[in-house]
Amino acid sequence: MPKPRPAWWLLGGLLLAGTAIAAAVRTDPWPSSPVLTRLFALPASKSDVKQLAADLDLSAEQVQGLRQLTAGEARSAKLGEAVQSRAQAQQLNTEISAMRTEKDRKARMILGDKYAAFRIWIREWWARQVGQSRQAAELRQAAREAAQAAK
Repeated sequence: MPKPRPAWWLLGGLLLAGTAIAAAVRTDPWPSSPVLTRLFALPASKSDVKQLAADLDLSAEQVQGLRQLTAGEARSAKLGEAVQSRAQAQQLNTEISAMRTEKDRKARMILGDKYAAFRIWIREWWARQVGQSRQAAELRQAAREAAQAAK
């Protein structure tokens, strides 16, 4: 049975989550992470899409153009399912790199002079997403440990 952790441990976990957010801001998820899929496909992110559009003053066509780029992210995620050899993995990496380059090129075309602001917005939004996810995982773990300690 795990040893119960003191109450300050939870506070320390929250502080670490804040540090993780700061570190994630320095890490640019674009174009290597499925940023658009997370932004457009998750029901919880619906308000985030509206915020992105408002913050960057995007037109409906620009938002729709970004939404359409999620299909490419989904395709690149599925490509790895059939890899069975090192040669296939190397080929896959080449294809994924090309897909990411193309996604970035299309985003630049869709956004025009708003592209730089988009990149900043995405970095900050992604950092919050990562931080919230880590914090939730840490809180779930703390709750499991507290429940075990109470038995």
